[in-house]
Amino acid sequence: MSWRPTSPESLELLRQVRREVAVRGDSRLALLLAGVELYAVLGREFDLLEIMRSFAHDMHQAVEGTPTARDLEQLFERDPPS
Repeated sequence: MSWRPTSPESLELLRQVRREVAVRGDSRLALLLAGVELYAVLGREFDLLEIMRSFAHDMHQAVEGTPTARDLEQLFERDPPS
């Protein structure tokens, strides 16, 4: 299996290796692997934040100038023309 840091399977395999290393008593290697895991997880979260920021920017442009929910309520609550 190839290493893809954003893959849940890769992260789980890394956790599994870290646990096995810790059980064998190599705390320094386990600590290093925990750092790699943290770096991969944070990178994944950073990628998600970038996607969300891009989406928010695109959505802002798409809905700019459209009436708000309050504007629509006021429009529909008006008395009908006689």
